[in-house]
Amino acid sequence: MPQTHRSEERVSMRVPVTLPGGLTGMTRDISASGIYFETDNEPVGDSPLAFSVEFKNEVGVGMTLRCRGQVLRVEHQGSRVGVAARILESKLEPGRAKTQEMKKLVISDGFADSF
Repeated sequence: MPQTHRSEERVSMRVPVTLPGGLTGMTRDISASGIYFETDNEPVGDSPLAFSVEFKNEVGVGMTLRCRGQVLRVEHQGSRVGVAARILESKLEPGRAKTQEMKKLVISDGFADSF
């Protein structure tokens, strides 16, 4: 069995992922330093990759993790595409109540070009 060189524990979970260009997908697993998600279309362009992950509780209140990452591999799985990426930068944002404040923060941090 091949050895893996992961420095962080992975957590299996299926939560929505949003990518530039209106692409969406679902995570398969995530860690503090990486993510694997599946989508219907291959992300546009090469690394770096910007994406956001939506975490919601049972009543719909949640957090958004906005990330900038680097694509490590792309796997074609029939009509789906699996993407493994290293998370290079991330920012956890509160739910929709503070959307305007978060837009200002995203713009000031240089993430605006990615989203």
